[in-house]
Order: sequence, then structure tokens, then C-alpha cells
Amino acid sequence: MTKLLTDSLLIANPALSEIPKFEAIAGKAVYLVEHTEAGAVGVALNQNYSKSIEALAVDLPALGLLSPEELITEKVMAGGPVMDDRPWLLGRNTRRYKGTFNNGSLSLHLDRQAFQDSVAAHIPVCGIGTFGWGAGQLEQELASSLWHHYPATRDVLEAIPFGEDVVGAADLVILMKYTDLKPSGKFSRFLNWANG
Repeated sequence: MTKLLTDSLLIANPALSEIPKFEAIAGKAVYLVEHTEAGAVGVALNQNYSKSIEALAVDLPALGLLSPEELITEKVMAGGPVMDDRPWLLGRNTRRYKGTFNNGSLSLHLDRQAFQDSVAAHIPVCGIGTFGWGAGQLEQELASSLWHHYPATRDVLEAIPFGEDVVGAADLVILMKYTDLKPSGKFSRFLNWANG
């Protein structure tokens, strides 16, 4: 099965904020974990919940299995409008669980066991909700200029020409894909939105 735009960053056209149907996704930076002829799945990385992991874990116990020290950021990403009551982990854990999308670089895990097995070496980010597209849907949205597409290579991600929150999302992908150790302190050009 062809991987099409798998392992890339999609940035929703900021002009969508003027269209009521799409205003909620305007400016979202979505890491595309998998894209095949059957559809696509990704998670937004440039917006987080205001509540802490501990507060969100009251309703979503899988989050309570995580230690904030294991994560790139202790903030929980607002990943998207699909499965918006389901937590996920994105990182280097290549183990296959029920509900795993693996693209060879990073894995998106929806299974509770992945939360139990999470360690800092996986360089994970956690969130709630995803983006999803049916067969041909993403291609239509790209053709209609709803999204800007960037391959998730280090040189491309370092040159993303958008605002701080989008650059912060690109930095998260760079850290997860290309960093050997979890950095400490300020480790992103603009990742203060996720650590503040």
C-alpha cells in the first residue's frame, strides 16, 4: 500500500478563519502519521489543553499512567476533532499495540498499554483527539488549498515560514524524530507555548 504523504506536516490555511465551517482548524499544524489510499490520520501539535495531565486523567485514566518527566512537554496536545475523548501518545515507541499507526519514524499509539510502557527514550508527546480523512478526502482538501504540505525532514521543518505556534509544532517533530536525548530547559525556537 502506497504511503503517499505519510510522515509530513500539514498546516491549515490561516485564511480558513474567515469561513465558519473551517474556522476551528485555521492555522492548525497537523503531523500526518499515516496517509494511504484508504485515508489518513494525524494529530495537531500546536495547541494544548489548559488543564494539567493530572486534571485530565480524572476523566481519561490512561493519562494518569504517564510521568510528566517522560514527555517532551507536560502539556496535553489538543490533537483534533476526531476521537476527541481518546488520549494518544506520539513518539519513537515502535512496539505494535492495538490501535497503533507506525510510519517508520514515529508511532501514534491509542492503546492503554502504550501509556504504561512509555519511557523518556521514546521522546513522546501526549494528546487527546486526532484528525482523520477518508479515501481521497485529504487529496481534495489539498487541491482546494485548505492545507499547506511540508515533508517532515529536518531542513524543511527548520524553515517553516509560519508563526510561533506552528514553528513550535515543527520543533516537536524535529525533537521526536532527530534528537537522541530529551533536552532540558528551553529546547525550541518557540516551544514556550507548550511549556508555559
